[in-house]
Amino acid sequence: MILRSKKRLIIILAVLNMLFSFSMSFAFWASEVSGDQNTGSSSITLGDWYDGTPIYTADEFIQVVTTHHNTNRYVLARDIDFQNLSYPAWVNNDNIIFQGILDGNGKTISNITKTNIRGIFGVLQGATVKNLTIENIHINYVPSGSISSGILAGRIQGTGNSIENIRIKNSTGTNAVYTVGTIAGLVQPATGDTTTVTATISNIKITSTSLEGAFSNNTYGSGGVIGTVINANLTMSDLYVEAAVSTNTVSNIGGIIGATLATGTVTINRAVIFSDLSNTSNSADANLGTAAIVGRNQGSITANDTFYSGFLRSYVLNPGNNTYTVQSGILRAIGNNVTFTNARSAQITIYRRSSNPSVLINSSTLYNKMTGQIPTFSTTVYQTNRSSLNQSWWTSNYSNITNLVIWEYNATTFLYQLKD
Repeated sequence: MILRSKKRLIIILAVLNMLFSFSMSFAFWASEVSGDQNTGSSSITLGDWYDGTPIYTADEFIQVVTTHHNTNRYVLARDIDFQNLSYPAWVNNDNIIFQGILDGNGKTISNITKTNIRGIFGVLQGATVKNLTIENIHINYVPSGSISSGILAGRIQGTGNSIENIRIKNSTGTNAVYTVGTIAGLVQPATGDTTTVTATISNIKITSTSLEGAFSNNTYGSGGVIGTVINANLTMSDLYVEAAVSTNTVSNIGGIIGATLATGTVTINRAVIFSDLSNTSNSADANLGTAAIVGRNQGSITANDTFYSGFLRSYVLNPGNNTYTVQSGILRAIGNNVTFTNARSAQITIYRRSSNPSVLINSSTLYNKMTGQIPTFSTTVYQTNRSSLNQSWWTSNYSNITNLVIWEYNATTFLYQLKD
């Protein structure tokens, strides 16, 4: 009787698993029944429900991200460490479009070094990627043409994209020809598509990461989150960016966005940037911008509750004159004004690019000369030393950040950052 009951239970579990796997919105359930039929002892291990196809291996993960026009729903079932694993060749994904949903389920993918892909995803189009940690990922892209790259994705296009709760750690992204960003190098409609791209990017924490772009065009740029935005509406919320962004070409760079073109519209809510931004090009082009929020803004940007601390190296015109123009700023360096509220900064180091690019310019005297700043310079906005900030200061000045449980105070950096 006991054996018969166990067999009946196994059949019931199998039927339930089939029903939920194939008939109920791609829900998957892993379960296990074990026991000793001789003694009658048994145990049932109930597994996890997965709202999508579970991914267990590197092979399965690669198949998902390299399947063109993949519209399915997936869930990462475990951490995947690519180091020392034997997995199929990760094909060039310049034009591979992912249109599905990938829920990282709080898991981590790690230790990927590739030189022939645009990013973990080639192109995101109307896709959702969420709840994922990316660690020790190194994308070195050398395109044959003007093709953007990134750590998460090379490009975002289409409508309804959602990038949420992503952690990127100890990673690098380089592009020898074009723009680069951690989330994506470019947000722009597909060729021939006149529909405005839409995307929400939220709860993004980037740490110990570096990016280097190399597009020789003073309109475009590379950024700590997004490289360049063209004909797109982006809403970006809760960003913590601790990244080095650099270029040695005629290009813009920004802590969040390198550049927006005239048809780009961006709203940024709550961002803390702790980054080194450096343009070491020898060009005399005065239209290059280096800035904590966006290097060059030709579109429309609204920024609320932003804070910057870090290092900027960029172009200075006529540094010997009192009326010189500094192509660096906290919100934007070149182009249209940014509509902003509650923008502050502390401990900024600015260098001029000259025959000796290490010549320091006193940041406290230049702060009110930066373009895109609050017209009336105030010490309540600019803090000379970051160490003067404490948790009470943040609560008083950034209640919109400190009231959210996803943020926490770091007593070492004196900054609020997103929780892991």
